[in-house]
Amino acid sequence: MADWKRSIRRAHVLRSVLTTLWALLPVFTLGFAAAPLMIHAAARMQRWWQTLATAPYLAATALVFTFDPDVSATSETLFGAGMFVNFVVGTGHAFAIRGAVWKPDGTDHHTFRPLLEKQREVLAAQRDAHAAREAARALAASDPWQALDLQIGRVDLGDRAFPDGGLVDVNNVPQAALAKALRIPAPRAAEVARARAQIGGFSSVAELSVTTDLPPRHLDAVADRLIFLPPSP
Repeated sequence: MADWKRSIRRAHVLRSVLTTLWALLPVFTLGFAAAPLMIHAAARMQRWWQTLATAPYLAATALVFTFDPDVSATSETLFGAGMFVNFVVGTGHAFAIRGAVWKPDGTDHHTFRPLLEKQREVLAAQRDAHAAREAARALAASDPWQALDLQIGRVDLGDRAFPDGGLVDVNNVPQAALAKALRIPAPRAAEVARARAQIGGFSSVAELSVTTDLPPRHLDAVADRLIFLPPSP
């Protein structure tokens, strides 16, 4: 959990640095990048007012490039005004709109963000399922007949009201569910089902292993999801 938080913080810092450098382009270029920067902003933002706002910077750039110091004092004034617009006003404008220009959307998100969000969802669901299994086990231990009524562990049945986190009732589910839960082939599951019927149900993972000759190491991998309720009448 801490790793993805650090990753997001680093991404925010990097984003802030890069957008600040973008907004400072008029400063780095003595104002000459103001007009191209505003055109770029208009293209990204798709706002009519930003498109109109590019005009003053284009005009200011034209004044700067047409400046002739030998013409008149008026020419110097216009040159100064053009530099002020591009250098000072352009920089302030860039900082004002940088958040809107680089606003994250469905296509601009860092690729790790949706992946981390999915990871958080999966981990939260896993924790919830584990808690649900523990609660269902506690109920089954205190009142197994109520657990039967609530269909705890009956993964073969749909629309069960009580969430059990994916528990499998070894003594009551059909053969196909046994095969899936125990991760064994169908013929092996048929043998387990016959043994279950002969002894009237298993009481634990250990008894299941001894009676059916299933390796303990194999059952350890699925034991967290197994529960042993009394066989249904």
